[in-house]
Amino acid sequence: MTDKNQTRHDKIKSLLFKGRLNDSFRLLRKLLTLQSDSALTDRLNHNEQTYKYMIHYLVEGYPDDGREGMISDIISDLHHINDMILRNAVLPASEDIYSSALRFENIRKATLQGRLKDYFDSYPKSELARIAGGDRETERSTETALESVFTYVWTMFGAPAEEYKELTKLVKSEEVPFLFKAQVISALLLGNLRYFDREALISLIDIYEAEISPKISARALVAIFLIVAANHERVQDDYRLRSRLSLWKDDIMAYPRLREVLMNILRARDTERINKKVQDELLPEIMKMRPEIISKLKNATEEMDVDSLEENPEWEELLNKNGIGDKLKELTEIQLDGGDVMMMAFSNLKSFPFFNNVANWFLPFSSNHSEVATDKDGALEGFAEILDMEGVMCDSDKFSFALSLNRMPSEQKKIMSQRMGMEMSQIKEMMEEKKLVPGSSDFDLEVTRYLRNIYRFFKLFRRKGDFRDPFESPIDFRSLPYLSELLSDSDILNLVSEFYFKRGYYKEALPLFLSLEKMGGDASLLWEKIGYCHNALNNLNEALVWYRKAELINPDSQWLIKKIALVSRLLNRPEEATEYYLKALEKDPDNFKLLISTGNCLLEAGLPGDALKHYYHAAYLQPTRLTAKRAIAWGELLNRNYQKSLDTYSELFSSGESTFNDHLNAGHAALLMGRLKDASEYYLHCAKEEGGMNKLRESMAEDLPTLLKNGADPNIMNFILDKVAYDVSEA
Repeated sequence: MTDKNQTRHDKIKSLLFKGRLNDSFRLLRKLLTLQSDSALTDRLNHNEQTYKYMIHYLVEGYPDDGREGMISDIISDLHHINDMILRNAVLPASEDIYSSALRFENIRKATLQGRLKDYFDSYPKSELARIAGGDRETERSTETALESVFTYVWTMFGAPAEEYKELTKLVKSEEVPFLFKAQVISALLLGNLRYFDREALISLIDIYEAEISPKISARALVAIFLIVAANHERVQDDYRLRSRLSLWKDDIMAYPRLREVLMNILRARDTERINKKVQDELLPEIMKMRPEIISKLKNATEEMDVDSLEENPEWEELLNKNGIGDKLKELTEIQLDGGDVMMMAFSNLKSFPFFNNVANWFLPFSSNHSEVATDKDGALEGFAEILDMEGVMCDSDKFSFALSLNRMPSEQKKIMSQRMGMEMSQIKEMMEEKKLVPGSSDFDLEVTRYLRNIYRFFKLFRRKGDFRDPFESPIDFRSLPYLSELLSDSDILNLVSEFYFKRGYYKEALPLFLSLEKMGGDASLLWEKIGYCHNALNNLNEALVWYRKAELINPDSQWLIKKIALVSRLLNRPEEATEYYLKALEKDPDNFKLLISTGNCLLEAGLPGDALKHYYHAAYLQPTRLTAKRAIAWGELLNRNYQKSLDTYSELFSSGESTFNDHLNAGHAALLMGRLKDASEYYLHCAKEEGGMNKLRESMAEDLPTLLKNGADPNIMNFILDKVAYDVSEA
């Protein structure tokens, strides 16, 4: 049933985007007869009557300066009616959390005035109780009242315009607490991501433009940005919204603030990559070293200063094993660059009942909240300074930390508190330095904190599937209505493209580099990066085109020469690849990798003798590297020096690090020499490995053209394979 309703909704939405209003009126009227909603029917009739008058005056030739605004209002209202019809249709049976909350509001016959009265009656009492020593029940009643306000605002789509104005007025008021204002903004955002709500978006614009405080402005602008990005088609065609947002071009604060919001959204989306790096690269290596770490800790004396471990050469050596030290440094750099390295640490601490409530994910942290102020032994006070410090953790993580602390044994809390106290001076110093960085204002810090709260909700909430995730796809900031006009200069394109490029988002970086190239940016550098993006996306022909363009400006670049060689080889152009590898070797004749790559290209070009010269050179430079030995063994086989090939494979076998292919190729060499018994023994070794006879037969089939070219008899090959099969079955 829901799918059918959605299909009807999408059809009408499509008609409205195409400007086919007559068909839209007809279909909307048909759907309204099924719902018997007199208020929506009256609204539809009013819009249609207005539309008919407008058409009449147009045809009669009457001038009408307000026609554009009128048609925009009509289309916006028809979208609204269409959304209301869908919401009413799915509401009775839908099990998602939004519909459940709305049904509860309808059963309670909730009103905005009633919700506001409960909160503003309760709030002063809880403040007095806190001053007097704390009354948790009063505090809980205020928290419950605020949750009720959040739920009402979240589900208020379709409410009278006066209610939005009332909320806007309250948020602008200096007498209303920050907590209330912040939750109203979050609820307006969350509701708008479910059903586009023009009135809610206008309220957020009013709140932002009122410049109430840096924190409120930051939250409002984040909400506006995410809503516009999620509903760009609706915003694009809205005359009233255009008249508001287009004025930001004259606001000198708009550009730096929008840039800060955009970069933080990009960093939020990068969190998944950071988590994957920690999960797949860092933690497995640390777990491998766990026994050694435990051993060293056991050997450490009780008097040892833990801080001295950082300067201990043994520990430094331990951390540098397998590149762990480099990975830790990389994570530090990511954090200093604004990356969210904290989410993984706190993701497992979101299972507290506190986080079952949608509103709590957006709640600004307060150590007075009833859920975290139940600390009987006062250990939370030891962490109050870091919990209240700006920019260390987002609100959601602070709640996670405080909730987990409350469930920790007293002695453990005491030790942890002492240790944290020792580190506080360093943390303070770090934060003070951060504040000295230009742009690290209260606005910027709040943008970071708030976006992390939002990101955690959409990624970690137990029923996240019930919500439309604004971080699911990359935001194309250049297509944002009106806002894109402020984010279209070369500075922001450079900033975003480099962000994507540095982190491996080549699909997103490529169109930005192409735009910069058209704008006349640094041609050589841009052509290299465009080529690299195409290369990473496996668009090899395009990559070669751009690399060669860059070569015209920078013909001596070793990096370019190597890239052209590699791509040429991947495109099965060994002669061209060899030319560039040889050019690279001219400047770096003893480069092991270049020697091997050049030899490989010469082999593919059918010149095994020339290839072997480079392989032997590589082996001379690094005699213990098995890569060179394998290349020599295969090269000698193709050069028909079968005994030399077998001798080299024997060296590989004695190393204890031989592979399936080593035995396979040794079998080929023996076969071509006519040493069939030896060949069958080598093949039998392959057949006993994982994959068995199937893998052996597939590998033989792949190498068949080479073997036939060198004189192998296909019938004898089949006989040997059958013998191997018998030997395997009898083993």
